[in-house]
Amino acid sequence: MHWYERVAASLRDRSVSNAEVGRRMTPQVTGQAITLKLQGKRPVTVDELKVFAACAGLTVAEALGDDVIVELQDEKDLVELYRLLSDEQKRAFMEMLKATTGGPR
Repeated sequence: MHWYERVAASLRDRSVSNAEVGRRMTPQVTGQAITLKLQGKRPVTVDELKVFAACAGLTVAEALGDDVIVELQDEKDLVELYRLLSDEQKRAFMEMLKATTGGPR
C-alpha cells in the first residue's frame, strides 16, 4: 500500500474532507489538488505530508509505512553504485542529475 492510499483511507475513516485538508496547507490548496495528491498524481512536500498525517491522525512514520523502507533501500543502492564509478563517471553522473532535477550547480 502506498502512503497516499493509507492516508486517504484514514481521512475517509475520520470523515475529513479533502477541502479541509487543503485549508490546513500553507499556502492553502484546493480540494481537487488534495485529491490528485492522494491519488499519487501530484508530488507532495515534507510540510504537506506532515499536514496529511496530522489530519489523518497518523504520525509521519505511520503514514509512510513501508514506503520509507523501499526509498531508503533505493538510496543505499544508489550510494553503493556511485562509489563504483570512476572520477570522470561521477562528474558526468552528477552533471546529468543536476540537469535533470534543476538541482544546485
